[in-house]
Amino acid sequence: MKVDKNLTKPIYLQIYDNIVDEIKNGYLIPFEKLSPRRKLSAELGVSTQTVDSAYQKLIADGYIVSRQGSGYYVSSERVWDEEQQKMKKRIYNFSTNGVETSKLPFQTWSKLLRLTIKEDTGLFQHGEKAGEWCLRKSIRRLLFRTQNIKCKTEQIIIGPGFEDLLREIFMLFGFRKKIIMNNYYNYRAREAASQVGANVRYITNDENGIRLEELDEFDDGVLYQEPTHDLPMAVTLSEDKRKVLADWVKKGDGRYIIEDASDNDFQYGKNEKTLWEISGGKNIIYLGNFSMTIAPAMKIGYIVVPDDFVKWWFERKKWYSNRVSRVEQVTLSKFIDLGYYEKHIKYMCDIYREKTRVVKDTVYNSALAEKTRITGDTAGMYCNMFFDISLPEKKARELCVKNGIKISALTSCVQDITRAVIPENTYNIGYGDLTNSQIRDGLNLLVSIWEKYF
Repeated sequence: MKVDKNLTKPIYLQIYDNIVDEIKNGYLIPFEKLSPRRKLSAELGVSTQTVDSAYQKLIADGYIVSRQGSGYYVSSERVWDEEQQKMKKRIYNFSTNGVETSKLPFQTWSKLLRLTIKEDTGLFQHGEKAGEWCLRKSIRRLLFRTQNIKCKTEQIIIGPGFEDLLREIFMLFGFRKKIIMNNYYNYRAREAASQVGANVRYITNDENGIRLEELDEFDDGVLYQEPTHDLPMAVTLSEDKRKVLADWVKKGDGRYIIEDASDNDFQYGKNEKTLWEISGGKNIIYLGNFSMTIAPAMKIGYIVVPDDFVKWWFERKKWYSNRVSRVEQVTLSKFIDLGYYEKHIKYMCDIYREKTRVVKDTVYNSALAEKTRITGDTAGMYCNMFFDISLPEKKARELCVKNGIKISALTSCVQDITRAVIPENTYNIGYGDLTNSQIRDGLNLLVSIWEKYF
């Protein structure tokens, strides 16, 4: 901070303006302590009374607050930097990655975390490459109870979330195997493949899921598959279709399926058998993560690999370093073994089921009712909606953005538009981290801005 004693503007106002500029531009943030009056007056070569006058004006205008015996702090009541100003605006974000975190049993987790650290301070050293043995055992028992998956503890490998584990799998296969993906791709899976330069081939999916006749054209390859929320319509594949996929992978040793089980814990009807269970684990790589079931910031995922795959994995991954916090791994193991995880999943499943009902009721009781088709509402934290409106999709999305609504169009995740089977104005509507009232308000706003185009 500098002041110019030759200017006609009083020095206390110069100090005032300097501090206001620093607050507005985010260099000073809410709750940050300002320099004491004596220290600032010495730095600037002015009297403490001058600094006090500047501080008093800042207090009067709401920029800072005074705490007796402590000093002066930037006020939290007024947010000035540009980024936080945008955050203040009301935005309805129907992201498919949203997760309800307010219901997490924080006290229980905190208690287990403290217990973990107290029991073993050695957890801050390097651990096993495949992850903590206790967590791998916990996941093994959990998968048997909830998904009827039978495997050895050695077959479970811990990693830092969905994308990292996918990258490791893709790098393991390298260019020796084709990576087969849905033409309506999962953008996170596609990005992971792109980052390692994988040899990706795309096949068509229609309203009933993957077109098996196209898959049969591949004698070998690695199929990335989301059986519980398969795009483009986010359908849950039937058991018959899953059996056909399991048969495909059994036909040759060069065929594998990566079974993305992200939505397996949140199925609102009948729980379909996993591909792993149907095939007995034959050439199936089961991919799960706790980011969607507990919290996005919990970057803990896992894969279950075929028994004959374990040795191959570690031979190729000699320099693999597990980047997941050992403390969090052991805490999560306790959370699972003591029954808290399954209790939490059951509770959250009820909450997401209710949110799904709110979405459907809001749309079907609006002016859009006869113009809307909803699919993918039997699992997960998002569904697909097709709106039959006389409005180009680009214009429809512009209206949403202008009015503070964020939704993802299905056309934004199509590899080859010439093979697209779903019309424009089909959207992925996520509601995981929205309250019921936000869901209603956001969808009602959507109806109001599109209503004249029905």
